[in-house]
Amino acid sequence: MTNYSADAPTTAGTTVTQKSGTASADTVPAGCTVLFQNTGAGSHNVDLSIGYTFDGLSPGSAATPGKRRIAIGAGVFMLVFVRSDYGDANGLVGLTIDGTASEVKYWVMQ
Repeated sequence: MTNYSADAPTTAGTTVTQKSGTASADTVPAGCTVLFQNTGAGSHNVDLSIGYTFDGLSPGSAATPGKRRIAIGAGVFMLVFVRSDYGDANGLVGLTIDGTASEVKYWVMQ
């Protein structure tokens, strides 16, 4: 597992580091924005862990409790805001990619 920090923009410009998906849960900071690119020929699901409960229940759908699932079609770029309240006690949000996870590239930004 890798904890990725967000690249912050500046007026002079910032080099944004590309990450490659892994099947294990890497983390990103709560409140960041992530640009995902699916370079594969099939769709991928990206799951963001939700680090809180509401009235003792995990938010999310019946199929993915405690997660926010994002479906990314083949060849698609998708810009996702990671809500601040998804963060765990350390302010981190787990990120898991299905299938051949290395086909998903992403950039973490503030």
